Amino acid sequence: MIRFTRFILLGLLTAAIGEWQFSVFLRDDLDNFSGSLVFNTLYMTGVYLVTRLLLTVLRNRSKFILFYTVFFGLSGLMVEWFLIGNSPWGNPDASQVGMFAYWACMALVPLMFLLEKPSLQNFILRYSLAYIALVLLGQVTIPSPDWRFAFHIYAVILGYLGLMLAILWKYLVTPDR
Repeated sequence: MIRFTRFILLGLLTAAIGEWQFSVFLRDDLDNFSGSLVFNTLYMTGVYLVTRLLLTVLRNRSKFILFYTVFFGLSGLMVEWFLIGNSPWGNPDASQVGMFAYWACMALVPLMFLLEKPSLQNFILRYSLAYIALVLLGQVTIPSPDWRFAFHIYAVILGYLGLMLAILWKYLVTPDR
């Protein structure tokens, strides 16, 4: 039960950073932020169950991590497209790459803690703290609302994409030995 709770909370924290930027900083909509946490809790419960199943089926860790990342990135895009309305045809301005990375990270970050990879855990913590500091700095120092909006949009896209790629690189190319 502790692993389950830790997995869910890590996924929620991963998602909450970007959700706070979109819901609170950009839209001033705390109710949307709260609603996303409720939905993401249910989503992460499903991610945990699928993760436990996949861990027993897929033995090759490198292939597992790649499959896992693509699977949950694409499942998140399906949520965005069919539940939220951020499909390429419904909202062509939405960043598909950014949304893919966001959903992939929501599943990938807790997995790295579940697999007990200390060097990756430390990297993720440092990355997240630096990202939060940068986001807060941008929020309080960028005077123009339009520039602040652009900053947050690109910070989420590049922040989650950077985290996803760094985790994959560190896990697949420079694994702990």
